[in-house]
Amino acid sequence: MSSFIEEKSLIRLISQGDPKAFSQVYDRYKPVLYRLVFNTLKSADLTNDTCQEIFIKIWEDRSRLEDIISFKYYLLSVGKNHTLNVLKKILHEQKRLSTFVRDYNDVNNELEEKVESDEYQEFIDSVLTSLTPQSRKIFSLCRFQGMSYDEAAQMVGVSRNIIKKHMVKTMKVFKAAVEKDLGIAVNMLSAFAFFTSD
Repeated sequence: MSSFIEEKSLIRLISQGDPKAFSQVYDRYKPVLYRLVFNTLKSADLTNDTCQEIFIKIWEDRSRLEDIISFKYYLLSVGKNHTLNVLKKILHEQKRLSTFVRDYNDVNNELEEKVESDEYQEFIDSVLTSLTPQSRKIFSLCRFQGMSYDEAAQMVGVSRNIIKKHMVKTMKVFKAAVEKDLGIAVNMLSAFAFFTSD
């Protein structure tokens, strides 16, 4: 039996709801999907999660599989679209979080009906204290003093890429702290007044 005929047989079984056939296809194509996703997301944990989501999506839409000619092409097409959506969501959340931190001091009055201003100031101060001195300095230059990455790089005496890495890491620290200490997910913070509309 050729590999093409074997694959068509597996796809037919999957479309009929056969989990064992799906497991075989999963093992065969997970590595190539992983490479595609990782090249975009650059994170092993996020790539693994995204690959799982893609295969789940394909399983849920398995009734469509009998109409496809190449499962590999179909998988990579679905994978590419889903990965780009994941990336857009990540960038959107980072942008919103960045807006929250940057504009914090300008919107204290709007926050008073939600949470006391001093509690938020204490929260931000506690997060900043947890950063390394270098990250704290870079964050202050970029967010509180409004410098660009290039300007901050010149001020600190490092490359623009170093500045960017520090800022990305700091944004992740803020995201984790918001979810843990404030008890709400970042994507729910959009309901609060301290997020400006895009």
